[in-house]
Amino acid sequence: MDLQNASVTVQLGRGASIQLANTLINTGRSGATIQFGSIDFPAVVERATAIPTNGRNTEGPARRPHSAGTTTRRVHLPAQRLAAAENPRGLRVSRFCPELAGLRSVELIQNDGSPSGAKYFMLWNPPLQLEVKTGKSTGKFWHWESAPRRTSPILETARLFAEMVQHGLRCIAFCKTRKLSELVLCYTREILQETASSLVNSIRVYRGGYTPQDRRRIETDLFEGKLQGVAATNALELGIDVGYIDATLHLGFPGSVASLWQQAGRSGRRSRPSLAIYIAFEGPLDQYFMKFPDKLFRRSVEYCQVDSHNEKVLEQHIACAALEIPVSSEYDEKYFGPSLERAILSLKNKGHLVTDPEVSASKIWNYVGPEDKPSAAVSIRAIDANRYKVIDKSSNEVLEEIEESKAFFQVYEGAVYMHQGCTYLIKSLLLSEKIAFCQKADLKYYTKTRDYTDIHVVGGDLAFLPPMTTEFASRRTSAQVNACTVTTNWFGFYRIWRTSNQIFDRVDLSLPSYSYNSQASWIRVPQSIKVAVQKNSLAFRAGLHAASHALLNVVPLYMMCNTSDLGTECANPHETRDIPERLLLYDQHSGGIGLSLQIQRLFRELLIAALELVSTCSCLHSAGCPNCVQVLTCSEYNEVLDKKAAIIILDGVIEAENSQFSSRESSGNPSID
Repeated sequence: MDLQNASVTVQLGRGASIQLANTLINTGRSGATIQFGSIDFPAVVERATAIPTNGRNTEGPARRPHSAGTTTRRVHLPAQRLAAAENPRGLRVSRFCPELAGLRSVELIQNDGSPSGAKYFMLWNPPLQLEVKTGKSTGKFWHWESAPRRTSPILETARLFAEMVQHGLRCIAFCKTRKLSELVLCYTREILQETASSLVNSIRVYRGGYTPQDRRRIETDLFEGKLQGVAATNALELGIDVGYIDATLHLGFPGSVASLWQQAGRSGRRSRPSLAIYIAFEGPLDQYFMKFPDKLFRRSVEYCQVDSHNEKVLEQHIACAALEIPVSSEYDEKYFGPSLERAILSLKNKGHLVTDPEVSASKIWNYVGPEDKPSAAVSIRAIDANRYKVIDKSSNEVLEEIEESKAFFQVYEGAVYMHQGCTYLIKSLLLSEKIAFCQKADLKYYTKTRDYTDIHVVGGDLAFLPPMTTEFASRRTSAQVNACTVTTNWFGFYRIWRTSNQIFDRVDLSLPSYSYNSQASWIRVPQSIKVAVQKNSLAFRAGLHAASHALLNVVPLYMMCNTSDLGTECANPHETRDIPERLLLYDQHSGGIGLSLQIQRLFRELLIAALELVSTCSCLHSAGCPNCVQVLTCSEYNEVLDKKAAIIILDGVIEAENSQFSSRESSGNPSID
């Protein structure tokens, strides 16, 4: 059977089938082993259905031997090259580089002469299993709600990682967050402890937050072959030579096709074949790519989002520049943009810049800040300048430095903190010194904060919205983009068993709130829609929360961003105060990086896509599922959600938008298409 350009069903483990499409495999029999290194991945075809280009089907049963995984997966092996054929690179470079470097024009050099081998790419979808949920009593009987849920993609990644290491394949397991990378390492070591204990210390974590000395040590050990693999965030995506890598694992879509290709490109150098496996979460974006692989592999690389006017970033650049050559507010605007004067004034008020009294007429500014080299205080991985240190109490060693905006999510008295797969208990937190002391502990539970975030939109309380510009009238949306203040309050944390994910304890916390300025894009929900939701005996608050989640879920289909880049207003189940009647997405980076303006331009398309996502999802639970209105990053753990109310709200807002612009056109004030 010729599998060239064919689609077949194969077996990777016990249970159901896997769909495979491949342009690399040719075999003359109905069963085939797809071998990478010493691992037989799909082994022998159990019930193969080949679909040649002429459309005829060929079937043939076969037996399944041992395979790498222990459960079944959907797999896709589409192409040998990772480059997107339709990617207009020149256009992207011509728009990105001038903004980044302040250049008027650039020349694109894109001919790649480096050697590259065959690339196998798999899409790995964890199998479904029936999950029993809460029970409800109706008289004498208990009725238990159950729903099919996929097995943990974190455990799936750990099993694959352990398999790679045991077969001598050097591997990087890419994870979207620091905590996920620590969990993958922890679970992988548990597997190796039972199957190959000598390899437990051959894997490490590589991520932001570690001290420079720790990162250099891991980089060296990986390059020299002392390590078989690392669980890493995008900190290892580029810029560091780690030697030859056989395979990469990708836990969830990293937020952009560009990142996925960049990460997958870490393996397979020096003309040797390589393997990349994308393990899906249960969220709608990952499941969309599992169902429609071509949408992923034929997708053009996104535009890179750059905001050179971000105040915090600009101030750091100006301080570094002023140390080398004094900065002139009169002549240097062409390099730093129109925000230069405001940034200089801010640095002056902080005592970092002073003007030269001898040439004050020229407005020349010199650096006199507290750092000998201000560049040493600038992080290339975060905007925040203030950080909390995590110190091992027994050795007095600094384990990590955490940005202030993230600190209270990870360190507080009683928190379980992870470092290189080991668990620590935070014993004390010194707020004035920004230091957390921890102690190594063998714990069978983890902790998660209880918090809520308020978004105050500047101008969001106006009775009448400002006049609509021609640009946004042409896009047929009344969505606004405004500056906002984001304030997070922490009031407690949960203790949760690792094995069952069950909450067994709630603890109160008293921590200071954290605020930062950013940007938000939002649209009002008319009062008539709220009345319609309530007439259907549904909770408007829960529907608004669910509709906001749906918007958040579809954004990555339209623009380059990650789940950590954007946030929305999540309803707290323990509060009864009124909430703004709006759908809002805000930039989670201090100062903003321009995402909100992009969202405003796309708001109409996002509303339509969100409605389609929720209304076509087959789940029956009132709170929806990860494929529609639930999100992994919800600060309220996906409580207070109502799928039916979300459909009414999204449909109503779209109808209100259509009605508003139709009336404009009929009154002689048409939008410009």
